[in-house]
Amino acid sequence: MVYFLGRDVEVFVTTESVVADSAVGVASNKADKTTDSAATFPSMASATVASGGLLSDVTGVDVSIGISDEDTGPFFGQVSTGKVQLRNENTVTITKKKTNDDFDILFNGPADSASFMGSSADANRMGARFGLEYDGSAWKLGDGRTNPKFITGATAANRPYGYRVHVRLKNAAAGPVYTLRSCTFTGHTMSLNADGATDETLEFASSVQPVTVTGANTFDLDTLVAGDM
Repeated sequence: MVYFLGRDVEVFVTTESVVADSAVGVASNKADKTTDSAATFPSMASATVASGGLLSDVTGVDVSIGISDEDTGPFFGQVSTGKVQLRNENTVTITKKKTNDDFDILFNGPADSASFMGSSADANRMGARFGLEYDGSAWKLGDGRTNPKFITGATAANRPYGYRVHVRLKNAAAGPVYTLRSCTFTGHTMSLNADGATDETLEFASSVQPVTVTGANTFDLDTLVAGDM
């Protein structure tokens, strides 16, 4: 686990799609698929577009990197056991000052039923926790019922499930950017401080191997394939 103060890092959140305007935001107090310019979470169409996903008023970032494994053995004639890796368990928890209700709506809903893959009833109780899905003709908010390996996007091989979180040190624009890929929006809480200021906490989790990239204003914009999931 690594903890950063908000003054030390910049956090950007994008969708997993490289198609322009395949973005997620809030419109008319509902979670919705929207354009990059109006989005809370823009697409990965370019580094310039991805930079629009910068979260403001961040006070702290907790990065947790782990692996779930299972013991094998002991086998006959042996004392020691082995370990088999099952999956990655990576989480980014972001604490920020609450400035509006957008993240509450994106997590808890409601979502615009016309832009939602599931039923209208599900749209009313769910937000945009699972990113976008392409239904063959249009991008819509996912309902979490499709295996991420089977969600296609810009190409038949692309798997644009969930969101991508980019964490960059503020004082090292050309330094490494930690990237958590194919995240689900797994938690949102709010707290009221003694001085009356309200904080909110966003949690993103992924079982995909994280990566780092280096270079001034550089983001990892490579799309995922089924083998990455």
